Amino acid sequence: MAAADLLSDLALMVWCGQNLVSTLAVAVYRRGLPQPEVPGVEPNVAVILPVKSAANLDRFLPLLRAQKYRSFRVVAAVESSDDPAFAVLSAAEREPRPSIETVVAGPAVNAGQKVWNQLAALERLAPDDEIVAFIDADTAPTPLWLPRLVAVIVNAKRPVATGYRWMIPADGRLSSACLAAANASIASLPRGVLPMPLVWGGSVAMRRTTLEAIDLKQAWRGAISDDSQIAEALRRHGLVAHAPRQGLLLTRVSCSWREFLAFGVRQYRFVYLHQPKNWAAAALTLWAPPLCIALAAPALIAGSALAWAALALVLVLGEARVRLRRSLQRALWPEVGGPDDERRWRAERWLRPVWHFLHALSAAGAPLTRRIEWAGIRYFVRGPQDVVIEGSEDCALNGSIPRGRSPQ
Repeated sequence: MAAADLLSDLALMVWCGQNLVSTLAVAVYRRGLPQPEVPGVEPNVAVILPVKSAANLDRFLPLLRAQKYRSFRVVAAVESSDDPAFAVLSAAEREPRPSIETVVAGPAVNAGQKVWNQLAALERLAPDDEIVAFIDADTAPTPLWLPRLVAVIVNAKRPVATGYRWMIPADGRLSSACLAAANASIASLPRGVLPMPLVWGGSVAMRRTTLEAIDLKQAWRGAISDDSQIAEALRRHGLVAHAPRQGLLLTRVSCSWREFLAFGVRQYRFVYLHQPKNWAAAALTLWAPPLCIALAAPALIAGSALAWAALALVLVLGEARVRLRRSLQRALWPEVGGPDDERRWRAERWLRPVWHFLHALSAAGAPLTRRIEWAGIRYFVRGPQDVVIEGSEDCALNGSIPRGRSPQ
């Protein structure tokens, strides 16, 4: 019995300690935001935009064009001229500043289609493009997105600046609200102090000289994950990406429960594939609370004052994190609100066991499959730069032969 009590007390200490550290991390992230960040000079920037489908382009392109930055142009890349996005981008090319150039990359061959599109766009860089930035088309950048990234490179003299997604639900489904809540638990961590190389391909910028020094084109050959390969190329050359706290990029999300899990497993599969130690650390962190609760359950049932005090502390800290994250969102995006956003915060507060468990399941499921479906394309991933395309929605619709060679 004494051993069981000791184990229960230890579990309670770990549970409370993890919640305290998480809450302090969010408080550190929130402190002092927003801050003015203006680059001292404005070098020419080429913004690389990989696109599939026109679903969000009508909303996204005006936001990208509205950047408070004088010297930038956009190089967009699509798989095919049959993609509806091609027509939208071609029409946008005729509009004034910034200039937009559309590249047709063609179907990927044993690589991720997003990376394939990005490689095609890199071939269109001009000699006077001093900085290269990358952004995803499913985001909602503020006018300060590009200036903030460039300020890190120009003012702070960092080789690479990166951000991270901040999800908000695009519909009223609880699954969408829960995915936004689960993502916030990662997005509100101050990545600049974490001892791991982290890059998010949806928002990243680097000097042209850095891009060539790390041989990014070679790092992307045959790859499916753009950001993991950037991080690995930086690590090999002794460089680290800097993630400013204001580098969060608004992303609207709409998903079912099944899509929640599929998205989570895919993201953690990339981490497991490229950085297995980081995946192990994330999985351990996510599964620690359920394990601690299970070990402390007998003490709670028995009415232990210590156990119930620990539970009360955990609940108070959880409420503090909700308030801090909501304050963080208001600081960076005061215009965001409405019924869907209110539902998101209720989900973060009251459905924490649900979205945390699904988050933990996503991490646990990452090592169990090498098959990934992403943007309608099915991949068999054998290694960081060893990818086979098994098929796509387009192939299924028109009866064409799947691209790539199926695994034996």
